[in-house]
Amino acid sequence: MDTMVMNTYMQTQYNKAATEAAEKTAKSLGGISATSSKEEVTEAVKGFETYLMEQVLKEVKESFVPKDDEDSSMSMYKDYFMDSAYTKVAEQLVDEVGGNITEDFVEQIMRNYGITGTSNIPTEEGGLDADTVSEEIAQANSSTVQQVLA
Repeated sequence: MDTMVMNTYMQTQYNKAATEAAEKTAKSLGGISATSSKEEVTEAVKGFETYLMEQVLKEVKESFVPKDDEDSSMSMYKDYFMDSAYTKVAEQLVDEVGGNITEDFVEQIMRNYGITGTSNIPTEEGGLDADTVSEEIAQANSSTVQQVLA
């Protein structure tokens, strides 16, 4: 009886964790709007890439490692803890290798949604206007700029 209860509990926890990961990814991507900041978009993209990489790692493992003929409760324990290992490896892969791909996804999403700033603070309140910045750049470089060609 105890084994049956433990098997049921592990199956429930395993299914819950998998469902939560998928839902979290869907919510973060679904939450992007024109008012989202670049940081929010980047976080959502990294979450998606991590989830995608987890699934790839699981499939690679399934294709190379034969199924074990072990007790189903032990198999569930192993699967439950291997999922957390897959998540950690996927996060590291996305952080260390996925830089250009992540940036490409972020830039494309920002273009599609018309997001222009790096934060969700309106541009008018976020800093100096273009004329002021241009004037400051011209003054800072006035000793080196000889001529401006039109």
